Amino acid sequence: MKKVKVFRYLPGSESHWQDYQIEADPEDTILTVLNNLRIQDPTLSFRSSCRSAVCGSCAMVINGKFRLACKTKVGSINRDEIVLSPLPGLKVIKDLIVDLEPFWDAYRKIMPWLVEKPDGENMVITNEVSDLMEKFYVCLLCGSCYAACPEAGVDRPYLGPAPLMEGYRFICDPRDAITDERMKVVGGDEGAWGCDGAFACIDACPWDVAPIEYVAKIRTAATKLRLGFK
Repeated sequence: MKKVKVFRYLPGSESHWQDYQIEADPEDTILTVLNNLRIQDPTLSFRSSCRSAVCGSCAMVINGKFRLACKTKVGSINRDEIVLSPLPGLKVIKDLIVDLEPFWDAYRKIMPWLVEKPDGENMVITNEVSDLMEKFYVCLLCGSCYAACPEAGVDRPYLGPAPLMEGYRFICDPRDAITDERMKVVGGDEGAWGCDGAFACIDACPWDVAPIEYVAKIRTAATKLRLGFK
């Protein structure tokens, strides 16, 4: 038997912690545990989809760490109790479900779509550029880095780690026709210059991506533009 403590919240009521007891194998994932708990308690709410650690919808805080419930196994938690809570810094809708609209709003601002150059020039993707872009495809857009960032979601606007990283991905694409427009967004005060270097995004990422690395690259690119260098 495994003890599981889950953060519970229902709109219009006070939040609280609820304890459960459940049989769990060390090879079971936390998502499996949650699905079994919901058989016990159908009122328990959480997000999940792919079960393969590629959609990011089951991101939550597990025993104090940002993790994916479908990727985290019971045996990897070296404590007698499993503690599950929602992503911080975001409004809780119910139990482990948070409102990700601030994250998606920031993501939309970086214009996450390719605008191809009309003349068809410089459209070749070299191996070097391809290898660079492959790093961005690992990002699940789960929102963990955004939730962990002490600057994102506060009173002053800041796009946050993942949106900035994805913005840099399009800036690196030689096919993109709106690089200058994109740089005004990611290279402005709400963009890379809003990062205070807390490095929380690195610890929060379930796939060990380091968004702050690309924030630094955006700052370099923005500085070169201001100085007249290409």
